[in-house]
Amino acid sequence: MLAIHYTGTGRAAGVLTHAELPDPHPGPGEVRVRVHFSGINPGDTKKRLDWSATGWRTRW
Repeated sequence: MLAIHYTGTGRAAGVLTHAELPDPHPGPGEVRVRVHFSGINPGDTKKRLDWSATGWRTRW
């Protein structure tokens, strides 16, 4: 599947990557949903920019 993803914090041009990723396969009791379009949640942008200053991996 085609995806744009990030693996660290920073400005979009520096951390977003366009890649072909393996298709996900649902496990028992799960379903796979086809997504044609997806929006961008402001929380995703804040996480990518590390607005909370907690570091990339947040511990809950």
